[in-house]
Amino acid sequence: MQILTGTFIGFWPSGKGKLKFIRIRDGEQEHQVKLPKYMRAGLMRELVVGMGVKVAVRWHDHGWEATDILLFSGMEPLVSPPTLVKSMAATQPACRVEVCQKGSCRKQGSVQLLQEIGEVVRAQGWEEWVFLEGSGCQKACKQGPNVRINGHIHHRLQTHDLIPRIAEQVQQLANHPVE
Repeated sequence: MQILTGTFIGFWPSGKGKLKFIRIRDGEQEHQVKLPKYMRAGLMRELVVGMGVKVAVRWHDHGWEATDILLFSGMEPLVSPPTLVKSMAATQPACRVEVCQKGSCRKQGSVQLLQEIGEVVRAQGWEEWVFLEGSGCQKACKQGPNVRINGHIHHRLQTHDLIPRIAEQVQQLANHPVE
C-alpha cells in the first residue's frame, strides 16, 4: 500500500462514462485513482477542485485503486488564482455531455463515440469544463447515436460534429467565469 498526497483536480469517467476515478496532482505528477463503489457518491458531494487529499492506494488491474481517503484544506495552490477560480467552476461543468449507451445507439457506434469525445476532451485540457458520461436510452433509437449536450439532444452526429458544439459551451463559461 502507498499514500498519495496532493490536490484534487477533478473526476474522470470510466470507458462507460461512469465517474469512477479521481485525478490528483502531486507537484508535477498527476495520478488517476479508481474509487471503490461505496466511496463514489459521498466524495462527489464532498470533493472540491483544489482541495487537499491524502489517498491510501494499492496497485490493482494496471492502475491505482483507493482503499481510504482523507480530505483537508490548507494545500498551497498549485495554480494561479484566476485558474483556480475557473477550476472551482468545474464542480458545475460548463458542458454536460451524455452519450446513449443502449441498444440501437450502441449498434450505431455510441461506445466508440464516447471514447473519441473523451480523448478530445483530454487532449484539449477541457476535463474541468466538461462532464462526459454514458447514459441510458434517450428515446430516439431510430435516430442514433444520440448525444445530449446540456439537455439538448443531438442525433446521428459524429465526433467532428460534436466537438465544435462542446467547444462553444466551454468557451462561453471561460469568457464568463462563475463567481
